Amino acid sequence: MIRLPLRRSLAGGALAAPLLAALLAPLALAAPAAGQPSAKPKPADRPADKSRVAAAPVIACPSVANYRMLMHDGAPAAAATLGDPKADHLGCAALPRNRIGGIVDRVTLGGRSYDCAAVKDTTVCHWMETGTLPASGEAGWR
Repeated sequence: MIRLPLRRSLAGGALAAPLLAALLAPLALAAPAAGQPSAKPKPADRPADKSRVAAAPVIACPSVANYRMLMHDGAPAAAATLGDPKADHLGCAALPRNRIGGIVDRVTLGGRSYDCAAVKDTTVCHWMETGTLPASGEAGWR
């Protein structure tokens, strides 16, 4: 077996400690110490801004079948589809809450319930999942 001599630093390892400390210092500043809360609260820890929730548009369709097809992949995918001018919107739209009236019809399909709400300036109600709109008399609803 061949043994190679180990090289020592000029100061007997004294240069390695400051170099290692300089490399690890940014990591220590970026991560909070164990047991200390992080500086920024997580989104789940922050109180919900109810004015934004009440003012958020509602995705609705004149046909419950089209609503189910649009929402199949979830609300974020449906919002992306509605935001794409070249996509087939299936007659659906993101309606501002001030255009939505009362619930005029309800149906349950495949274990999920849907409401059809009156929409201002049209005679056709628009379908959305039950619970999308606040109950009558709650804050954010007229």
